[in-house]
This record gives sequence, structure tokens and C-alpha cells, in this order.
Amino acid sequence: MKQQQYKLKDVSQGDIHDYDSILKYFNDKPAVQNKKSTYHSITFVTTGIIEYDGGQTTMLHLGTLLSQKGYDVYYLSYVPQSQKEMEHNAEANYENYQGTCLSFDKLDTHESDIWFATLWESAYVIKNKPGYKMYFVQDYEPYFYPYGDRYQLAQKSYNLGLHMISLGPWCAKMIEKNCTQYGKIDQITFPVDLVNYPYKKRNFDNYGTKKTFDLAVYTKWDSPRRAPINLQMVLKNTQKLLEIEDGIRFRIHYFGSTKDKQFINGENLGKLSKSEMNELYKKCDFGIAPSMTNFSLVPFEMMSTGLPFIDFTEGTGKFFIPENCRFNVHMDEKELANLFMTVKENVDVLKNNNEKTQQFLQTIQWSHTLNDFVKIIENI
Repeated sequence: MKQQQYKLKDVSQGDIHDYDSILKYFNDKPAVQNKKSTYHSITFVTTGIIEYDGGQTTMLHLGTLLSQKGYDVYYLSYVPQSQKEMEHNAEANYENYQGTCLSFDKLDTHESDIWFATLWESAYVIKNKPGYKMYFVQDYEPYFYPYGDRYQLAQKSYNLGLHMISLGPWCAKMIEKNCTQYGKIDQITFPVDLVNYPYKKRNFDNYGTKKTFDLAVYTKWDSPRRAPINLQMVLKNTQKLLEIEDGIRFRIHYFGSTKDKQFINGENLGKLSKSEMNELYKKCDFGIAPSMTNFSLVPFEMMSTGLPFIDFTEGTGKFFIPENCRFNVHMDEKELANLFMTVKENVDVLKNNNEKTQQFLQTIQWSHTLNDFVKIIENI
């Protein structure tokens, strides 16, 4: 029987040639740590540098602070990307960053006192290099993949003997829960950038009479961790409930995805710069930014400007934000609709939330994160 030709194809997940350039680094040999009395150079080994990437923005911010503390800081790509492109994208992510970008051709010749893996693949790349090997864990990366070989390779990266630093408590908890033989793990404060997202006082009394709410909604079309499908469904159904029962409408302003993506409601603003995000937060009434795995920078940036933040119980916000600093609901249109009615009927809830939020944010600034980080390095 002749096989029929169809356009639909399986999702490609099994191409080993994705790793051709670094295949020689993949083995089960555990890391051997080479300690020193003092450490001067720190190298973050990264998947190149990509514009509008939150994890790499955090890396660049941290690297800049470490550079200002006197460390020689490098960002070394383990994928082919020119130094010029790395520098351009680094500047776009974190203006006036400090540290030196190094392209893929320096991977086998560069020397460093401390090496930092930044993704599970780079844990294999650095584990047998001379020096002290660490792992900046910004998410529980097995969850990036369906259950299978990449899931298992990512999970095994926590067992290679690298000294791990978890950004916030959630990654550490997930590793401790799911891995039987994980390496040394510390955690640092998940920080807020108060300087670049300044506070703007709001007139919350106006919320009681509003018939239209502007929502700043962060999601990534290609990232299930930001719940793009469920989020659009819930907002669409919530809007129907509120319009029918109370005549309340939404103006939804999505951002974080490329401009070509077509959302089922609202407008797609695309990927925004810091100044564009600040302007958006100023004109909106609520912020929404789902985090199904480790937290995002965006909720703290919203909260820093004074924008009330709606969090979902299904995500990880409870590990990072006190209960009285967020508006917590399930991803359920009835609960979300009830939240809007509650704050309209009692605007003091908004005022109290805002006051508590601004107090809390003072305790998680970048200075706290830097102190945590430096203390770990100094105590190696």
C-alpha cells in the first residue's frame, strides 16, 4: 500500500546534531573542583546573548555588579555568535553593562578562576574545565521539555558536582525534591530593579467608579511557562462575565511576544524596552504576568512602579511574594471576575496592598542579591 503524504509532522525533539559543536563535552565524568584562596575572574558560559531575554538580563546585571566589586567578569558563548552581536544584544538587555563578551572560538582557550553554567547544556560544557565550577540556576530546566532524554539530561546536570546557586527558593526546592544525588546548593535573593522602574503614586479611589480597566499582560507565545493559551482563555471568559453582569470592560495590552502573534483579545505590543514598559505600567490599572515555573523579573518590575499585580495560584508567586502584596486567584474566570468586583467595592484593599508591597520591595533590592552572591563566593 502506498504511504500517503500529509503536511502534519511530529514535533522534532530528537536531533542530536543540535549539539554537534559541543558534543565532545557530554559525558558522565563528575566535576573535580579546583579551589583557590582568592578568586579574581568569573566567567558566565551562556547560549550567546539574546535580546529581550530576562534570564540573560539578570546575568548581565549581576555580572555588572560583580565587575564593580573588582572581579574580572566574562560572558562566554558556547554557541556560534559573533562578539559584536553579543555586545549589541547585551547593551539592549542591560544598558551600560560591564564585563567582556567572548565568542565561541574562545571556549577551549579561555581561562577563569570561577566558571558559571547558565543552562543545563553549559553545565556539561564547563564541568571538566580547570577552576571552580558553579551553576547559576534560574529555573528548574527539566520542565522545559516533554518527559524524555532532554528532560533527563537537564535533571542530571544537577548531579554533576557543580556548586549551584539558586535564584530564589523555588529552584532549590525543586532540585531537592526531584533529584536524589544533587550537588551543593545555595540560594540568593530574587531581586527587584527599583531604579529602572520608579514608583508612581496612583489614585486608587478612581478604581471604584471605573467601567474600563487597562491590563498590562506579560506572556510569551512560545513559552508554556508563561501560560499564553490558558491566560487568553481566562481573560476572554472573565471579560464576558463582567460585561454581562456589571458592564465592566477590559483593554488588554499584551507584551513579551513578537508582534506577528495574533492574540484572541486585546492588542499585541510586541517586545518592549524598559522605557516602553514603564509607560505601559503608568497607564494601566493592573498587571498580570504568569510564572508557572521559576519567577519572572516582570512582576517585581510592575510592582515597583506601583501597579497592582494579579498572581495565579497555579504558579510560583507564593514562593516569592507575601500574600498581602499580590492579588491571588486561580486561573478561573469566576475568581478573576470576583476580584475586580471586590476591589471596586472596597478600594482600601488596593491601598493596603500597595503600601505593603512597597515596604516588601525594599527588602529584595539588587544590593541584597549581590551581598548574598559575594558571600557565597568568599566562603568557597
